[in-house]
Amino acid sequence: MDPEIFTGNALNAVDAKGRLSVPAFIRSTLERTSDARIVSIGVHESRPCLTVFGQSHLEHMLREFDRRQLATEERGEDSDELDDRSAGVFGMIERVPYDGSGRIILPKLLRNEGRIDDLALFVSRARFVELWNPRVALAEGGERLKRIAAYYLEQRGAE
Repeated sequence: MDPEIFTGNALNAVDAKGRLSVPAFIRSTLERTSDARIVSIGVHESRPCLTVFGQSHLEHMLREFDRRQLATEERGEDSDELDDRSAGVFGMIERVPYDGSGRIILPKLLRNEGRIDDLALFVSRARFVELWNPRVALAEGGERLKRIAAYYLEQRGAE
């Protein structure tokens, strides 16, 4: 399968029930490689955000965890930490369907883990997209991410 390559960013509103629109740049990329209107959403392995991705990234993640597991075993190290990370990453992935207008309901557990409130900032990372609370991105992100978050928050008149 050809990998999905995501480019772009967007800020969308999230309502009290967790409904939000998946940006067109994500939907169009996913729909080039699949007929299903499904987006995978999970917890980022090390950052305080969520990840949004398609099937090719899920397969990449599995290969990467298999590689790490094999390297851990070859070094004779305990794999408990890696097992826990695997459960945290793969166990927290939800395959979420979206309707014709791109609307999803972000599961409550993922909203909590990603600290997503009334706004959702989508930022491409090529193979996947990070989904941030823009206020968290502004406080804890790198310089470029902070600039993206600040721009959108200013555009919305939100702080």
